This record gives sequence, structure tokens and C-alpha cells, in this order.
Amino acid sequence: MKAEIAAFHALLAASRRILLLSHVSPDGDAIGSQLGLRWLLQAMGHDVVAANQDGVPQLLRSDQILPGWQQVVQAPLSAKHAAGGYDLVIALDCSDLPRLGKVYGPALAHAPLVNIDHHITNLHFGAVNLVDPAASSTAEIVWRVADALGWPINPQAAQCLLTGIVTDTRSFRVGHVTPALLGVAQQLMEAGAALAPISELALERRNVDTICLWGQALAALRLEERIIWTAIPQAMRRGCNGVEQSDSGLANFMVGAEEADVALILTEREDGQVDVGMRAAPGFDVAQVALALGGGGHPRAAGCSLTLPLEQATAQVLDALKHSLAQQRGALAG
Repeated sequence: MKAEIAAFHALLAASRRILLLSHVSPDGDAIGSQLGLRWLLQAMGHDVVAANQDGVPQLLRSDQILPGWQQVVQAPLSAKHAAGGYDLVIALDCSDLPRLGKVYGPALAHAPLVNIDHHITNLHFGAVNLVDPAASSTAEIVWRVADALGWPINPQAAQCLLTGIVTDTRSFRVGHVTPALLGVAQQLMEAGAALAPISELALERRNVDTICLWGQALAALRLEERIIWTAIPQAMRRGCNGVEQSDSGLANFMVGAEEADVALILTEREDGQVDVGMRAAPGFDVAQVALALGGGGHPRAAGCSLTLPLEQATAQVLDALKHSLAQQRGALAG
């Protein structure tokens, strides 16, 4: 990515005020890479605003995990935050423009857009695209850029980037973990990042409302043609104090079922959208189904949002998955 990094560096040099965005319903990598880059750019004197439509998930709201998480705003174009405007926009961990949600719109179209991502379904929508599907996480790509440009890594940036890497690799347990990545993690820890709080707070800890929702969702579990799935209507969430199903822990748990090749969770949101999260067992791919439905992701972890009633969304996604899995099994058998 040498040419892309050079083009990115030139845009930074010409920029006065920078806006960092990440995808809706963000995870640890979305916020971790965003805040990690924010700390790096601020240390070099840039004026930076970080924004996400849905804010920071409850379980990530800790300075031990993501120092500076309070600085992620939800309305970057308000008079308070957009004073003077932005002359560079950077999208992190987002495979396509619609996934940025309401924080990106026509008012930002004048500014150059940089796309930093690792999803295999990325549409290369930026003026500069720092995209590598072989990377473990977007946070790893941010680290690579900082390393290539000789930027010093302060402890706050190191902590945020390590959070992105650890959460997206499920604590170094997925296929994109390489000796080189472990070396990156070592360097981040040497720069001041702490691994234990990420594992304990971001990956293992749940509040009672989330545990309540998991119980309700698991009680509604179904298994069809090796697809293990559940739907979470608004009424189910209201029964657990309105908690959002915004972390991937439940889907990761479900896909461990011996009888399943794919796990599927459909969550009805208050705005009428249905969030679709999919996980695949080794050897199977859900990214292309997500892409066909307007979303994206990785072969083993992907998702989308549908503007349909929950029952219709469920039927559409199940039908698409069954068709895709039949084709994949046929290819494996052949």
C-alpha cells in the first residue's frame, strides 16, 4: 500500500480539520481504530473529531479499554462540532458508504474521503483506499500506516489499537492471526497498551440486561438445514430493560454448535430496521450473502440491515443462506 499511504499522507498535510467516522452499531475494531487514529493525529497537531451514528457500545465505555471514548460524538455536523467545517473525512472499518449511517451526508461531499478497512466486501469508495482483506482488523492497518510514516505510538493510541485487534480476532483465535500480527501486539504493549482489561472487560463481561436478552434469544432458538438462528423483536428487548443486542458474543457462541454451519441473529430496531448478524463455521462463507443483501463483512463474520418487518426479513435471509450453503456444500463435495 505504499502509493496509497503516500497519497494519504499528502491529504493529511493539506488538511486543517479532520473527521473520523466508523460504521453503525460499532464494534471494538470500529471504535478502537477510530480512536487510535484520533490519538495519533492529535499528537501531531491535527484538529480531529471522531463520530459514530450510534455512539460507543456500553461494554466498551471504559478508559481501561478505549481511552477517550467520551470524545466520540453522534452529531459531527452540529454547530458545536462542525464549526469551520471539515476538509478531510476518514472512514474506518466500513465496507461501503451507507454503513456510515447518518453521520455522513451531502454536507461532507466536498471533502476528500479516505477509506481504511479490512473487509473482503469493501467497495473501494474512497479517493484513497487503504484496504487489505488479509489484515486481521482495521486497527492493524492503522498501525501499519503509522509505522510506515514513522509516527510515534503514544500509550492511548496503543491501547485503542490493541482493543481493535483483540476484539476482531476474538483474542487471537481466528484465521487472520499471524506471527507478524503477534509482533504488532507486542509492540503495542511495549508502547503502553494493556491486554488483560480488553480480554476481561470487552470480551468476557456482560451486564444483567444483556444476559437476560441472551436467555430470551436462546429460548427462541431454531435450527434449520444447519442454520442455527434466533430473532430478537423489540418486545423481547423491552422485557430486558430495552437493552440493545449490539455485541457479537451471542452469535460467536451460537456458531459453536456442532449441528450448525452458520449462526444467524436478526434484531428489530426501534427505527424499523432489522440488523442481521451472521457467523460461519470454518469452511463456510457468509460474506457474499451479506453483500447481496446490501451489507458486507468477512467470510466468517458478516451482516447487513434490512428495511423490512422482522418476519419478512427473517424469511429473506434464511432463504438466501439456504441457497448459498447448498451451493457451497455442492462445491465442497465436488
